[in-house]
Amino acid sequence: MFEQPVPAAGRAARKRLATVVLVPSFYFIEWLLVAATASVFVLLRQYGLSDREIWLLFWVANLAISGALVVGNDRLGIDITLMQTLRKLVAAATSRAKWVGLPLEAAVFIRLLIWDGPCQLLIFFRERLPSRTVRVCFFVAASGLQMFVWANIYALGYEGFLQLITRWKGVWT
Repeated sequence: MFEQPVPAAGRAARKRLATVVLVPSFYFIEWLLVAATASVFVLLRQYGLSDREIWLLFWVANLAISGALVVGNDRLGIDITLMQTLRKLVAAATSRAKWVGLPLEAAVFIRLLIWDGPCQLLIFFRERLPSRTVRVCFFVAASGLQMFVWANIYALGYEGFLQLITRWKGVWT
């Protein structure tokens, strides 16, 4: 009838199991989102939206998805993005040798800003941001910059792909 409390060792094992399952799932979903975003870009371009309109739509969507991931990461209490662990490793490297830690932190920042996105960037740098207002501004700006970069990459790919198809069409006819 009554559930027995789970011992601390059992909770730790469940947390490890959840991490083992959630982390690969998180990165798989991230790659699916990249493919979906590219497809949506092509579709929106076909409907006549400008690059700026597509960027704004992507920015809003990125804010919603990334915000949900930050909240989920915090509520679950499981480091599904592995950013808390990475932050501890970078902090350890910086405390031992600043000449190693600071370039490592800069490289992590660039990667998180361009590829991984604002949710992981915020989780990684959360302790350094002094207030909730600064965190929100940082989150919104990082999201906008990431989507600006990716919308332009998709635009270049879209134009290049169309040129490639027209060249092939000319070769085969």
